[in-house]
Amino acid sequence: MPAVSIPRRFVSANETEVERLDGKTHHWYFKDGLGDSESLTFVRAHVVPGTGHAFHTHPEMDEIIYVIKGSMTQWLEHEKKELRPGDSIYIPRGVVHGCINHTNAECEFLAVLSPAKISGPFAVDVSQEEPWRSLSA
Repeated sequence: MPAVSIPRRFVSANETEVERLDGKTHHWYFKDGLGDSESLTFVRAHVVPGTGHAFHTHPEMDEIIYVIKGSMTQWLEHEKKELRPGDSIYIPRGVVHGCINHTNAECEFLAVLSPAKISGPFAVDVSQEEPWRSLSA
């Protein structure tokens, strides 16, 4: 008899997929291939001072970011705003965005992206293209 796959619905912190990058750590709760949601991707991110996410797009995904602790400068195309705990931003698919933590404390935020199942790349880095290269993320 074939094994029955149990849907992943409850996820404790120690069950996340941890991705460590230069200056940031992502705790993936749900994404394509992790969990059974085809409609949502969910990640908790920690960004240390002086680092962030370079200018990029998600060609097939909408994103919502919600800051839990600390603060970060968030770019949405040519507009930037300081996001603090309780602040959020909606980023439509294909829109260039990026963030940087200019403070002396770690920033922690949640991001939800939709849909989880896409045909192309998760993100496209545009940080070396103008005008994004000339902007201070």
